Amino acid sequence: MFKRVLTVLVLTATALTTGGVTAAHADRTYRGDGDQVVRVRATKTPGLLTFSHDGEANFIVWAVDTRGRKQELLANTIGPYDGTVLYNAYGSKGVAALEIKADGAWRATFKPLSKARCWCAGTIRGEGDQVLKLSPTRGLRTARAAHNGESNFIVHAYTRAGSYGDLLFNRIGDYRGKALLPAGTRLVTVKADGAWSLTRR
Repeated sequence: MFKRVLTVLVLTATALTTGGVTAAHADRTYRGDGDQVVRVRATKTPGLLTFSHDGEANFIVWAVDTRGRKQELLANTIGPYDGTVLYNAYGSKGVAALEIKADGAWRATFKPLSKARCWCAGTIRGEGDQVLKLSPTRGLRTARAAHNGESNFIVHAYTRAGSYGDLLFNRIGDYRGKALLPAGTRLVTVKADGAWSLTRR
């Protein structure tokens, strides 16, 4: 099978509202089919990666640093996938390449944190992996979660991009529960295989 990677550059730079910097790979898309190692301009700046995959078997993506060492497991699923994840989170040595294992066509798009979905109202609903932005929380706040799925449901809260994330929820399957939302939270990552909702108060 002929495999190729097509890079699409969108010549728009977006200021990062959650940290005052610009994501190094803002609005850059890579497309391919099957297993690939995609070299990118090395960066330690946190940002978003949106993936899609239309295969039936494993879809696994690792962020790789300049020394060729795997740093972050960004995606690990089976079958079709659409989701958004955070890269260069706490402890990362940066990303210089993506190692992609796939049996079908895939797409990977780098985006600035400013393009994270806004958790603007008290309750937000979604499905699958997502990254949420919100105005920094103050005082005593809680997050109530619901998940309808069969696999992992993991939620982290971040007070700033690249900081250590607080683990709010880590369950498997259907779940209902509540956790403290740390003061200063401005980013929330959700890993899920089903529909979910989050409510903050």
